[in-house]
Amino acid sequence: MVQRKIGPILAEILDALDGIEAATANKTLQDFQDNWLLKHGVQRGIEIISEAARHLPDELLEREPEVPWKQIRGIGNVLRHEYHKIADPIVWAVVTDHLPNLRSAVQRLIADLGTDES
Repeated sequence: MVQRKIGPILAEILDALDGIEAATANKTLQDFQDNWLLKHGVQRGIEIISEAARHLPDELLEREPEVPWKQIRGIGNVLRHEYHKIADPIVWAVVTDHLPNLRSAVQRLIADLGTDES
């Protein structure tokens, strides 16, 4: 795997989180299920987060042990290859229950890195 700078990777994750948050603001699960573009846009955002997380070093991720990094790294493969098995309520729960905590963790990592982009 080609090593990438950490700062830009964390920024990619935040950018995807921003996009998902903007797209899902004031939406319900039913809105999500009824809107093909919204559903697929959110899934793509999660794929981007997943792929970016795969490029973060394990020692950095250990600073935020409450984040399920293994599942985050793996969900992209599920969305790409087993999308027909994905239940909308599960994706919606990721958006509403887990992404806000991920945002907080990524923001702490960025703050911890300061100007060091390893």
